[in-house]
Amino acid sequence: MVIARQCQTMEQANSKFEFPLFAQVAAGFAISACVLIGIGGTIYRLIAPEGWFVQAFGHSMGLGAALMAALLGAAAVVWALPGWMPSQRARVADAVVYGFAAAGLIYLGQLLV
Repeated sequence: MVIARQCQTMEQANSKFEFPLFAQVAAGFAISACVLIGIGGTIYRLIAPEGWFVQAFGHSMGLGAALMAALLGAAAVVWALPGWMPSQRARVADAVVYGFAAAGLIYLGQLLV
């Protein structure tokens, strides 16, 4: 009797709650949609006629483009340095993706309100 009870409690301990497959697919789709909306909205806000790019650099596109290219080049060099650990790079990438997902939710909220 005691052995049967121990086996039963071990089976209960090993089984974890898992979300249904449809819920996992729906959540994945929602996060992907938010990331795409966040990326698209950010690009739009950067290059819009009265967007962030014009606000930061005025109407001097040459200076602004050169500065943006320099910043992107510096970021690419830092990203490619061999000293970065792969797990640290993965954490940064996850933060960027979830940041775009949060921005997508904000942009979607602004569209709906």
